[in-house]
Amino acid sequence: MGITDIYEAMNRKAEAFFEWAQAHPQFAMLFVAALLGLWLIGLLFRWKWACHWQFDGKLWLFDDCKPETRRRIQIILVGIALMASLMLYYLWR
Repeated sequence: MGITDIYEAMNRKAEAFFEWAQAHPQFAMLFVAALLGLWLIGLLFRWKWACHWQFDGKLWLFDDCKPETRRRIQIILVGIALMASLMLYYLWR
């Protein structure tokens, strides 16, 4: 089995996954909710990767805030996004 065979097998799997995702778009909301939940857990436990804004960059609106204030704002925003994605999943028709 060569590199091209592995590449073609991965492409087939990815294509099958995206076809399934297009047929069942409401489950994308569960995937988004899982990622947001992981991010929220990271913020609550103060994991370094979760607390940084844009790869250690600064967001001009929050330049004067303390890191703890930024973390709290992120918790609020991620929590709202998590609730919205779960609501979209349950209200999907």
